[in-house]
Amino acid sequence: MNWLRTDRALWLAAAVLMVAEFSLFDRMTSRHHASLYPRWNDQIQYLTEAYTAYEKSRAAGFGAGLEHTLTKTALQGTLHDTAALCVFTLAGSASRSAALSLNLLVFLAWQAALLFTVRRLTGSRALAWIAFGLALCVAFPWSNQPGSAVDFRLDHAAMCLLGVAACAALLTDGFRRTGWSCAFGAAVGVTLLTRFLTGAYFAVIFVALAVWLLCGADRWRRLARLAAAGAIAAAMAGPVFWHNREAIYTYYWVGHVTGAESAARLPGLDALHSLQFVFGKLAALHLGAFLGWTVAALTAAFALLALAARRRDGSTPPARRDWLFVAAVFVLLPGLVLSFHRQKSEFVLGVLVPGALLLALGLWAWLADRADFSGARRWSARLLGALALGAVAAGATFFVQRQLAPAYDADSLASARTVNAVSDRIFATAKARHITDPYIAVDQIVDYLDAPILAVTCYERKKTWMNFVIQLPNSILEEKDEAVFYKVKLCHFVVLTDQMQGNGYWPYDRQMRRLYPQLKAWCEANLERLESFEIYGRKLSLYTQKPRS
Repeated sequence: MNWLRTDRALWLAAAVLMVAEFSLFDRMTSRHHASLYPRWNDQIQYLTEAYTAYEKSRAAGFGAGLEHTLTKTALQGTLHDTAALCVFTLAGSASRSAALSLNLLVFLAWQAALLFTVRRLTGSRALAWIAFGLALCVAFPWSNQPGSAVDFRLDHAAMCLLGVAACAALLTDGFRRTGWSCAFGAAVGVTLLTRFLTGAYFAVIFVALAVWLLCGADRWRRLARLAAAGAIAAAMAGPVFWHNREAIYTYYWVGHVTGAESAARLPGLDALHSLQFVFGKLAALHLGAFLGWTVAALTAAFALLALAARRRDGSTPPARRDWLFVAAVFVLLPGLVLSFHRQKSEFVLGVLVPGALLLALGLWAWLADRADFSGARRWSARLLGALALGAVAAGATFFVQRQLAPAYDADSLASARTVNAVSDRIFATAKARHITDPYIAVDQIVDYLDAPILAVTCYERKKTWMNFVIQLPNSILEEKDEAVFYKVKLCHFVVLTDQMQGNGYWPYDRQMRRLYPQLKAWCEANLERLESFEIYGRKLSLYTQKPRS
């Protein structure tokens, strides 16, 4: 812990800033997001798993809940509910605010890793602070979009944990250090367990690192350390991957490559447009304009510093080739994997951000190495300190501004509150009529009303888990018309869309618009209409089975 004693003031200041970040994020998240229904469908699965684990721990003890998180069938990752269970237990209750706090905690881990790594590799506190502030300038975590820090899905955590792994890779000194090579393997293992998809990224990263090591000096010792890192990651993640092999195959291979739903989701981009999509969205959506201008300003300042305060002592500054290579590998190779994938989503591109930041930091370290900060040129040291202060101030200002910005416009907030009210009405009706497992049908695929969303929303609001059973929709594809009517007749609650623009996005949506007149007539004749309401510009009606006399 010599580094902690040496840099006690640095880490104390960093701790104070990180506590402030956490406090502001937690307060704003509780105010603007946790009190409303969980938007964006993907997080419903992960919240359900987390809340289910907590309820098991309440019923049978923490060990039972922990066992559930580690042995359940997982499609995309397995550590999110384990971590959430621990946070819920410490907090004394399960809530979305507590769940989302994990997103900020994992971001702080990445931010601390950047601070430590840059300080250790460069010996410069100023560059370390620049790295610390630069992370806060990244746009997407604070964008209030799917996959951002206010969405309890795996993309944000994958970005941050991949950032920690990239820092560990730099600290291996080109795999010349055994301890850090093992730490890199452990970081990879944790990332794999959190987000299974990162296995595709790490596969090509490890191959590229192996080829790189084979081209350098002391290749076999360094390659052995890389192999040890891979063995540690495999030992950590391998058993979980094997346990879930069928689910992983079904979700990723069938669901994303060979299945009928996969074909329905294809955007039809060629190779060039795929690259433009991936790296264009990375720059515009994830990194953002503010980070772009910050990087441009700092790059210009470092270039001027290197020219104006150029070393004249004849010493050879470090080449930083290892740093720049590792950073490039962590941004380019996952980017190519995502470009080759036929389906496209801009929300998964955050995994490229850590490599992009490390590239910029590596360039600045290379430029700073060429400047003279000796006593005769103290102005250069003061300028470097000013750059560090400016980077931290810029990052803090951007972070605070994004946290304090309104999360919703007035119409969206009103619609979200209507979703809350409708969920309460369904819950109260089911309770009053002693319906233990309500069957639900919704005629459009939306991110605010269906059986899984209702289960999570009602649990968050009532602290009681009600097992809503989904009848419709079952997928984005059409079903046979007679199957649709059969399932509607089974349902305790049916939601019909009376007015909307267009005929829907997915084949299921369009089928239900075609069947709407018959469905409406049947519901009016055979069910009780509880209420009609408007959400996000759509007019809907809620029906329930008539009470038995």
